[in-house]
Amino acid sequence: MFISFSKGNLQLDGKVKPAVTGGRARGQTPGLGWITIGPSCTAPPGAPSRIDRPGRRVAVEAIESREALGASGATWRELEAASVPLNPFLTWAWQQAWWEVFGAAYQPRLLVVREGELILGLVPLCRSDRDPGTLQLAGGLTLSDRLGFLHRPGREDEVARAALEWVAASSPAGTELDLHFLPEGSAALAALRRQSVAQGWQLHQEPEEVCPGLELPGDFAAYLSGSLNKKDRHELRRKFRRLDQERPGWRMVGPQELGLDQALEAFLRLLAASGRHKEEFLVPEVRSFFKLMAARLEERGWLRLQLLVAGDDQLAGIFGFTVGGTWHLYNSGYDPVFQALSPGLLCVAEGIRGAITEGCTRADLLRGSENYKYHLGAHDEQLLHLRLAPVARL
Repeated sequence: MFISFSKGNLQLDGKVKPAVTGGRARGQTPGLGWITIGPSCTAPPGAPSRIDRPGRRVAVEAIESREALGASGATWRELEAASVPLNPFLTWAWQQAWWEVFGAAYQPRLLVVREGELILGLVPLCRSDRDPGTLQLAGGLTLSDRLGFLHRPGREDEVARAALEWVAASSPAGTELDLHFLPEGSAALAALRRQSVAQGWQLHQEPEEVCPGLELPGDFAAYLSGSLNKKDRHELRRKFRRLDQERPGWRMVGPQELGLDQALEAFLRLLAASGRHKEEFLVPEVRSFFKLMAARLEERGWLRLQLLVAGDDQLAGIFGFTVGGTWHLYNSGYDPVFQALSPGLLCVAEGIRGAITEGCTRADLLRGSENYKYHLGAHDEQLLHLRLAPVARL
């Protein structure tokens, strides 16, 4: 289905209707809690009433079948090349792996926003069979750590506006957007807030999770001296000395030495051994997703799968990926037999060392407030849960 808007008008299946172009909050500006926007009021400061460009039309193509979604890879990769920063959880490699393993319970609603032949953005929505009245972001709430939508720099408002227009005009009455894990400082979140205000949507937002991370200096010595406090720096050095003394010759290995299949199986074994919650997490479907996603990330040159080994023993492992100068730590595991050596913490520290060596400027330790992340110098970034509902149709 195609929907387009130009010069403040909405065009749906050839019929032109006036588009809502402004609104004013009753009570408060967007924040925690519900707000209602009057569609006949002027836009609040900072919310553009119109974002179309003279002589150009922004159009939305909705991909609503699994077959069409599977054929959209070239479109996805074209926009990935223009998206800065690139969220790995919104890439074709990640999203398509999720659809192949878990997509049977969902219906795709991928919105491709174009200006002529130029792709401005991709909004990867889906509808769950269990909750047909809600549209959510594809990627899975247990598997994707950061969500949102892809867009060209500076065009996020046009993409957000087009997506909201499409939902209001093309979805069953009462359909809401239930959007999880939106980074607080992301352009996509800011655009969704502005455009929901401008179009008179109800908005509710609340803190949901944190993604600890840290900026990386040019070498590991500078990281130790500048990113860690005195106590954490002392403890990390002490743990490395103990590992050197008790398991001399330890090293980091990965798919280059072991092959991807063997390295991944070793990592999954260590992940399951780390605790009951991780063992329960690794159901057969999740294992299948790991295997498919690892192969896709390896094809792109993004995979960073590393194991800390000593002799014939595998002490710990980390599964991460480097995209656009940021190293993302997706998951980690260790063998509890060697818990006294703190192999899990040291393996992540080695991951940070490797990221610095390859020139990364940031380490994103992703969702979760585990203590070890802060001992390695990370600071929280807030993720928000956003719920949006259109005003009643006239």
